[in-house]
Amino acid sequence: MNKVAIFAHYDKKNIIDDYVIFYVKELQKIARDVIFVSCCDLPEEELNKLDCYKLVQKHNEYDFGSYKRGFNFAKEKNLLKDCEELIFVNDSCYGPFKPLEKIFNQMSVTDCDFWGLTKNRIGFKKLKNGKVKDVYCPHIQSYFLVLRQSAFNSKSFEDFINSVEYQENKNDIILKYEIGLTKTLEKAGFKSDFAIKDFYKKNNPTIFKWRKLYEETDFPFVKCSVLRLQNYLHTTIEGWKELFTSEQILMIEKNLKYTSRVKPIRHRAPRFLKEFVMNVIPKGTSKRAAIARKLLVWFPVFID
Repeated sequence: MNKVAIFAHYDKKNIIDDYVIFYVKELQKIARDVIFVSCCDLPEEELNKLDCYKLVQKHNEYDFGSYKRGFNFAKEKNLLKDCEELIFVNDSCYGPFKPLEKIFNQMSVTDCDFWGLTKNRIGFKKLKNGKVKDVYCPHIQSYFLVLRQSAFNSKSFEDFINSVEYQENKNDIILKYEIGLTKTLEKAGFKSDFAIKDFYKKNNPTIFKWRKLYEETDFPFVKCSVLRLQNYLHTTIEGWKELFTSEQILMIEKNLKYTSRVKPIRHRAPRFLKEFVMNVIPKGTSKRAAIARKLLVWFPVFID
């Protein structure tokens, strides 16, 4: 149990929603200390929903800005002195709906300095015209990242995390911080690993293969962006309720009421046809992929 978890939080309504409270309580089953870091203006009654360390500070540095603040808070409070693993997580997932203990037991016998739940083999690079191009660039995904003493006590990591600052767009955040962290630590000689190796050959399986990932592996989450329909041009969510209990569905739906990008549109097209269309759409940022997705916007028969 000598683990410390740092939870990065943001909510547009300045609340701590039920799914976040659930996630924090599950973390407390495997971590000795949880540091909840919010960049929202949270009232006292919201903070009282949690029984853990709480750090509230408005900033524009997204998850890694909260990770930075949580890490420095942990150092100041001497929480890392006998800490074996430092866990970075954010509020981008619903869950965990499967035991985290099983994954930590699995990873406890691996020879690595840092690990994650999943690893994305595709990254991107910025072109001179400002656009991005998909490239082979394996990296641990930062929504659930675990560092062992050798890594989080290193100068390489401390210099990296304290270099985090505001970035203008999400692509820069991914390039500099999510992809950048894996590159920085591996360049310094630290070994990485990841728990869920199924579907690794697919681009970002937490989105493109989210259903199979949840059904067929020990993966305990579903990404919020999937059910919020932010990825509707990459996957379908029809029948998602079949995967969860009534209590879990109520918790998720409570959050979806004010976070969904668009309301679900029910169509007569059967699920197998929707999934077939999603599988034949070119993946990535190519011109063909962009055209195919525009067609789905113009003729949204497959959106759900």
